[in-house]
Amino acid sequence: MLPIPAIDIQSGKCVRLQKGDLSSTKIYFEKPIDAATHWIKEGTKKLHLVDLDGAKSGKPENLECVLEIKEKFPDVNLQLGGGIRDLETLDLIFESGVDNVILGSIAIKDKELFTKACKAFPKKIILGIDAINGFLASEAWTEASKLSASDLINFYKELPIKSIIYTDINKDGMLSGPNLEETTEVAKLSPFPVIASGGVKDINDLISLSKIPNVIEAICGVSLYENKINFKEALEMF
Repeated sequence: MLPIPAIDIQSGKCVRLQKGDLSSTKIYFEKPIDAATHWIKEGTKKLHLVDLDGAKSGKPENLECVLEIKEKFPDVNLQLGGGIRDLETLDLIFESGVDNVILGSIAIKDKELFTKACKAFPKKIILGIDAINGFLASEAWTEASKLSASDLINFYKELPIKSIIYTDINKDGMLSGPNLEETTEVAKLSPFPVIASGGVKDINDLISLSKIPNVIEAICGVSLYENKINFKEALEMF
Protein backbone atom coordinates (compact mmCIF):
# COMPACT_ATOMS: atom_id res chain seq x y z
CA MET A 1 0.00 0.00 0.00
CA LEU A 2 2.03 2.93 -1.31
CA PRO A 3 1.45 6.69 -1.00
CA ILE A 4 0.98 8.55 -4.29
CA PRO A 5 1.93 12.25 -4.41
CA ALA A 6 -0.85 14.45 -5.75
CA ILE A 7 -0.24 17.40 -8.04
CA ASP A 8 -3.30 19.63 -8.36
CA ILE A 9 -2.88 22.04 -11.28
CA GLN A 10 -4.62 25.39 -11.48
CA SER A 11 -3.60 28.15 -13.90
CA GLY A 12 -0.39 26.23 -14.62
CA LYS A 13 0.65 26.05 -10.96
CA CYS A 14 0.76 23.29 -8.33
CA VAL A 15 -1.72 24.31 -5.69
CA ARG A 16 -3.69 23.10 -2.70
CA LEU A 17 -7.43 23.58 -2.53
CA GLN A 18 -9.14 24.56 0.70
CA LYS A 19 -11.78 21.83 1.11
CA GLY A 20 -12.56 21.70 -2.59
CA ASP A 21 -12.97 25.48 -2.94
CA LEU A 22 -11.57 26.41 -6.36
CA SER A 23 -11.30 30.06 -5.30
CA SER A 24 -9.22 29.35 -2.18
CA THR A 25 -5.80 27.91 -2.93
CA LYS A 26 -2.23 27.80 -1.69
CA ILE A 27 0.58 27.62 -4.22
CA TYR A 28 3.23 24.99 -3.49
CA PHE A 29 5.16 25.11 -6.77
CA GLU A 30 5.02 27.72 -9.50
CA LYS A 31 5.29 24.93 -12.08
CA PRO A 32 3.90 21.39 -11.93
CA ILE A 33 7.10 20.08 -13.51
CA ASP A 34 8.97 21.29 -10.43
CA ALA A 35 6.57 19.45 -8.14
CA ALA A 36 6.94 16.31 -10.24
CA THR A 37 10.72 16.59 -10.18
CA HIS A 38 10.68 16.93 -6.40
CA TRP A 39 8.58 13.82 -5.78
CA ILE A 40 10.40 11.74 -8.36
CA LYS A 41 13.69 12.62 -6.68
CA GLU A 42 12.08 11.47 -3.42
CA GLY A 43 11.49 8.09 -5.03
CA THR A 44 7.94 7.98 -6.40
CA LYS A 45 7.19 6.03 -9.55
CA LYS A 46 3.61 7.30 -9.82
CA LEU A 47 1.93 10.71 -9.75
CA HIS A 48 -1.71 11.65 -9.32
CA LEU A 49 -2.48 14.70 -11.46
CA VAL A 50 -5.68 16.74 -11.40
CA ASP A 51 -6.51 19.52 -13.86
CA LEU A 52 -8.62 21.71 -11.56
CA ASP A 53 -9.44 24.21 -14.28
CA GLY A 54 -10.50 21.38 -16.56
CA ALA A 55 -12.68 19.84 -13.88
CA LYS A 56 -14.58 23.11 -13.71
CA SER A 57 -14.75 23.93 -17.43
CA GLY A 58 -15.37 20.40 -18.70
CA LYS A 59 -12.34 20.33 -21.00
CA PRO A 60 -8.59 19.92 -20.39
CA GLU A 61 -6.98 23.25 -19.54
CA ASN A 62 -3.52 22.26 -18.30
CA LEU A 63 -2.61 19.36 -20.59
CA GLU A 64 0.61 21.08 -21.64
CA CYS A 65 1.86 20.89 -18.04
CA VAL A 66 1.00 17.19 -17.88
CA LEU A 67 2.75 16.39 -21.13
CA GLU A 68 5.85 18.30 -19.99
CA ILE A 69 6.05 15.94 -17.01
CA LYS A 70 5.60 12.85 -19.20
CA GLU A 71 8.22 14.01 -21.68
CA LYS A 72 10.81 14.59 -18.94
CA PHE A 73 9.91 11.45 -16.94
CA PRO A 74 8.59 8.88 -19.45
CA ASP A 75 8.93 5.95 -17.04
CA VAL A 76 6.81 7.50 -14.29
CA ASN A 77 3.18 6.38 -14.21
CA LEU A 78 0.82 9.33 -14.58
CA GLN A 79 -2.85 9.14 -13.71
CA LEU A 80 -4.81 12.21 -14.79
CA GLY A 81 -8.25 13.54 -13.99
CA GLY A 82 -10.20 16.70 -14.68
CA GLY A 83 -12.13 17.94 -17.71
CA ILE A 84 -12.17 14.74 -19.77
CA ARG A 85 -15.62 14.38 -21.30
CA ASP A 86 -15.29 12.57 -24.64
CA LEU A 87 -13.52 9.70 -26.39
CA GLU A 88 -11.54 12.01 -28.66
CA THR A 89 -9.92 13.72 -25.68
CA LEU A 90 -9.20 10.35 -24.10
CA ASP A 91 -7.54 9.16 -27.28
CA LEU A 92 -5.38 12.30 -27.44
CA ILE A 93 -4.31 11.93 -23.82
CA PHE A 94 -3.39 8.27 -24.14
CA GLU A 95 -1.52 8.89 -27.39
CA SER A 96 0.47 11.54 -25.52
CA GLY A 97 1.71 8.89 -23.10
CA VAL A 98 -0.49 9.39 -20.03
CA ASP A 99 -0.91 5.97 -18.44
CA ASN A 100 -4.32 6.16 -16.82
CA VAL A 101 -7.26 8.56 -16.87
CA ILE A 102 -9.65 9.16 -13.97
CA LEU A 103 -13.29 9.60 -14.95
CA GLY A 104 -15.81 10.66 -12.34
CA SER A 105 -18.46 13.06 -13.54
CA ILE A 106 -19.26 11.24 -16.77
CA ALA A 107 -19.59 7.97 -14.85
CA ILE A 108 -22.54 9.60 -13.09
CA LYS A 109 -23.96 11.74 -15.89
CA ASP A 110 -23.28 9.70 -19.02
CA LYS A 111 -23.12 5.99 -18.30
CA GLU A 112 -23.12 5.10 -21.99
CA LEU A 113 -20.04 7.21 -22.64
CA PHE A 114 -18.25 5.86 -19.57
CA THR A 115 -18.98 2.30 -20.68
CA LYS A 116 -17.64 3.03 -24.17
CA ALA A 117 -14.49 4.58 -22.69
CA CYS A 118 -13.76 1.55 -20.50
CA LYS A 119 -14.26 -0.84 -23.41
CA ALA A 120 -12.19 1.28 -25.79
CA PHE A 121 -9.34 1.59 -23.28
CA PRO A 122 -9.46 -1.55 -21.10
CA LYS A 123 -7.60 -1.38 -17.78
CA LYS A 124 -6.65 2.24 -18.45
CA ILE A 125 -9.68 3.97 -16.95
CA ILE A 126 -9.89 4.66 -13.21
CA LEU A 127 -13.35 5.23 -11.78
CA GLY A 128 -13.27 8.33 -9.61
CA ILE A 129 -15.78 8.27 -6.78
CA ASP A 130 -16.06 11.54 -4.84
CA ALA A 131 -18.55 11.28 -1.99
CA ILE A 132 -20.31 13.70 0.32
CA ASN A 133 -21.99 11.98 3.26
CA GLY A 134 -22.04 8.74 1.32
CA PHE A 135 -23.52 10.22 -1.87
CA LEU A 136 -21.65 10.96 -5.07
CA ALA A 137 -20.57 14.40 -6.21
CA SER A 138 -19.71 15.55 -9.71
CA GLU A 139 -18.52 18.63 -11.63
CA ALA A 140 -15.54 19.53 -9.46
CA TRP A 141 -17.56 18.85 -6.29
CA THR A 142 -20.10 21.57 -7.12
CA GLU A 143 -23.00 19.18 -7.70
CA ALA A 144 -24.36 16.38 -5.54
CA SER A 145 -26.16 13.36 -6.96
CA LYS A 146 -28.60 10.90 -5.43
CA LEU A 147 -26.40 7.88 -6.16
CA SER A 148 -24.34 6.03 -3.57
CA ALA A 149 -20.89 4.60 -4.17
CA SER A 150 -22.28 1.08 -4.02
CA ASP A 151 -24.86 1.90 -6.70
CA LEU A 152 -22.18 3.12 -9.08
CA ILE A 153 -19.74 0.27 -8.46
CA ASN A 154 -22.45 -2.33 -8.88
CA PHE A 155 -23.57 -0.79 -12.17
CA TYR A 156 -20.04 -0.94 -13.65
CA LYS A 157 -18.82 -4.15 -12.04
CA GLU A 158 -18.49 -6.03 -15.35
CA LEU A 159 -16.35 -3.40 -17.09
CA PRO A 160 -12.54 -3.65 -17.51
CA ILE A 161 -11.87 -0.82 -15.04
CA LYS A 162 -8.33 -0.56 -13.72
CA SER A 163 -9.18 0.65 -10.21
CA ILE A 164 -11.32 2.99 -8.12
CA ILE A 165 -10.23 6.19 -6.42
CA TYR A 166 -12.50 6.80 -3.44
CA THR A 167 -12.43 10.34 -2.04
CA ASP A 168 -14.32 11.56 1.00
CA ILE A 169 -14.75 15.24 0.11
CA ASN A 170 -15.40 16.24 3.71
CA LYS A 171 -11.96 14.87 4.58
CA ASP A 172 -9.98 16.00 1.54
CA GLY A 173 -7.24 18.49 2.34
CA MET A 174 -8.27 18.74 5.99
CA LEU A 175 -5.57 16.56 7.62
CA SER A 176 -8.30 15.06 9.80
CA GLY A 177 -7.68 11.40 8.98
CA PRO A 178 -9.32 9.30 6.26
CA ASN A 179 -12.84 7.94 6.51
CA LEU A 180 -11.78 4.40 7.32
CA GLU A 181 -15.32 3.10 7.73
CA GLU A 182 -16.59 4.19 4.33
CA THR A 183 -13.33 3.26 2.62
CA THR A 184 -13.60 -0.22 4.11
CA GLU A 185 -17.16 -0.60 2.85
CA VAL A 186 -16.23 0.50 -0.65
CA ALA A 187 -13.24 -1.86 -0.68
CA LYS A 188 -15.46 -4.76 0.40
CA LEU A 189 -18.01 -4.37 -2.37
CA SER A 190 -15.62 -3.36 -5.15
CA PRO A 191 -14.39 -5.98 -7.62
CA PHE A 192 -11.64 -3.51 -8.52
CA PRO A 193 -8.62 -2.42 -6.43
CA VAL A 194 -9.29 0.73 -4.40
CA ILE A 195 -7.07 3.78 -4.05
CA ALA A 196 -7.91 5.80 -0.93
CA SER A 197 -8.02 9.59 -1.08
CA GLY A 198 -8.86 12.33 1.36
CA GLY A 199 -7.76 13.20 4.88
CA VAL A 200 -4.46 11.34 5.21
CA LYS A 201 -2.51 13.27 7.83
CA ASP A 202 0.39 11.06 8.93
CA ILE A 203 2.09 7.69 8.64
CA ASN A 204 -0.38 6.14 11.08
CA ASP A 205 -3.20 6.82 8.63
CA LEU A 206 -1.25 5.01 5.93
CA ILE A 207 -0.76 2.07 8.28
CA SER A 208 -4.51 1.98 9.02
CA LEU A 209 -5.38 2.09 5.32
CA SER A 210 -2.86 -0.65 4.54
CA LYS A 211 -4.79 -3.00 6.82
CA ILE A 212 -7.97 -2.69 4.73
CA PRO A 213 -8.20 -5.56 2.21
CA ASN A 214 -8.35 -4.41 -1.43
CA VAL A 215 -6.98 -0.92 -0.67
CA ILE A 216 -3.74 -0.80 -2.62
CA GLU A 217 -2.60 2.83 -2.52
CA ALA A 218 -3.33 6.19 -0.92
CA ILE A 219 -3.22 9.59 -2.57
CA CYS A 220 -1.42 12.13 -0.40
CA GLY A 221 -1.44 15.86 -0.96
CA VAL A 222 -1.37 18.25 1.97
CA SER A 223 0.25 15.70 4.29
CA LEU A 224 3.25 15.53 1.96
CA TYR A 225 3.45 19.20 1.04
CA GLU A 226 3.18 20.25 4.69
CA ASN A 227 5.79 17.66 5.74
CA LYS A 228 3.41 15.67 7.92
CA ILE A 229 4.64 12.53 6.17
CA ASN A 230 8.25 11.82 5.23
CA PHE A 231 7.80 10.33 1.78
CA LYS A 232 11.07 8.39 1.71
CA GLU A 233 10.30 6.82 5.07
CA ALA A 234 6.81 5.90 3.88
CA LEU A 235 8.23 4.20 0.79
CA GLU A 236 10.63 2.19 2.93
CA MET A 237 7.86 1.16 5.30
CA PHE A 238 5.52 -0.07 2.60
